[in-house]
Amino acid sequence: MIDIHSHILPGIDDGSKDMEMSIKMLKMAEEKGTKTIVATPHYIRGRYENHYENIFDLHQEVKVAAKNAGLKIEVLLGQEVMLDKYALNLCKEKKIRGINGTSYMLIEFPMDKLPNDAIDLIYELRVIGIKPIIAHPERYEYIMDSLPNINDFISEGCLFQINAGSLQGLFGKKVQKCAKLLVKEGLVNFIASDAHSINRRCPGLNGGFREATLLDRNIEEKVSSNLELMLIDKDIEATMEKIKKKKSIFQIFKH
Repeated sequence: MIDIHSHILPGIDDGSKDMEMSIKMLKMAEEKGTKTIVATPHYIRGRYENHYENIFDLHQEVKVAAKNAGLKIEVLLGQEVMLDKYALNLCKEKKIRGINGTSYMLIEFPMDKLPNDAIDLIYELRVIGIKPIIAHPERYEYIMDSLPNINDFISEGCLFQINAGSLQGLFGKKVQKCAKLLVKEGLVNFIASDAHSINRRCPGLNGGFREATLLDRNIEEKVSSNLELMLIDKDIEATMEKIKKKKSIFQIFKH
């Protein structure tokens, strides 16, 4: 299994607090069957301004520490980017980069309200050759409240990563229903842990995949194929249909 979203680099965002916790998180991931994990520290302007050059050395330190601890898990480097105009410029300057040096980048937006320029920013990102993966769309209030709001992301060629914990109800029933609906509608390209600690938001993908497989028996095969293509920087042929306006989470999941 490959986990493309985690906050395992120590002391630079709201994830791992120190190297000891990072190693514990990596050990937990390995014990749960994760073979490769991508460290994706936040880039959020004014809060976590982690440029690639600043996190590269820390990533190397974590890799060495993991090896010294006897762990075999592979640790790759990426970033989770809160996309705004400033971040877009940093992408153009290569100060923010994609997953493992590929053109695929994990991006996010505020969860309460989508910025007016969000879709334009995604367009600009694609113009410079970056393929956006939207992190945890099931947690965005405007998508939970009206699933067709995801259609603009589909139109711009975005891919979608949902959290394993969302499928398991970690963020509440409303988020869980949205996550399951996205699986059912064929709008999930990746499932990741978004691990932040060794406690509530911990590493591990098994539980999420179990829930997803109940809705789409081929989900693990689809995700595995997408991961293989992503890591060699090949195009992922995602055929995703837009959500019709009449559909809502609560119409489909009434129980």
